[in-house]
Amino acid sequence: VHPDGKRIAVGTHDGELQLCDARSGRVLREFDGHEESITIVRFDPTGKYLASGSADDTLVVWDANDGAALLTLRQGNEYDVTTAAFSPDGKRIVTGDGENELKVWDAASGEEVQTLRGHGETVTSVAFSPSGKQIVSASWDDTLRMWDADSGDEVQTLRGHTADVTSVLFTPDGRRIVSIGEDKTVRIWDARTYKRLASFPTQDDSLMCLTISPNGRYFACGSKAVICVWKLP
Repeated sequence: VHPDGKRIAVGTHDGELQLCDARSGRVLREFDGHEESITIVRFDPTGKYLASGSADDTLVVWDANDGAALLTLRQGNEYDVTTAAFSPDGKRIVTGDGENELKVWDAASGEEVQTLRGHGETVTSVAFSPSGKQIVSASWDDTLRMWDADSGDEVQTLRGHTADVTSVLFTPDGRRIVSIGEDKTVRIWDARTYKRLASFPTQDDSLMCLTISPNGRYFACGSKAVICVWKLP
């Protein structure tokens, strides 16, 4: 969703990327560049740029207004780009892939800055903290991992999920981390001490997506057919 809430970017299994009006669903612009299915779509904090990751081993950064492809970042390992996130200042992009790696890129030049290794399975989700100083990643290895965004060092492994962790986010104040997984649980963690603050079950083992309200009071997680809204404890 665009930061202004009026537009939505949609990627398909056919490699098509579209910018749509959030109210009417009308297609406003099409972006042509990917050869395989699109796996992740993210706007930068300003809404000027759009990043799309694909099973074709690339992440493309687009001008969201005119549709021009500005950068093409290649993971270099022939694996899907599975997740991506812009830093809060928009100067860096972190990507995750099917070879268990994360890479940090300069968003202006496309230069690879760091490679973060530690996960034992595909990286499914990644997020910067609101301060831009931390990165959290989730994986099929049932763990979350905390990274120092400047040095690239792994700071902590968060264990608790008993199946694939599918999505993770910081709360807007940066104090907590929310994660969901295929173990039918939502877990909330302290972003400073890394201790688990809460854990509660859901009725669906296919939780795939997560979002948190701008005021940090609510979060929603979705499966193939159900969206659940929760109040953050």
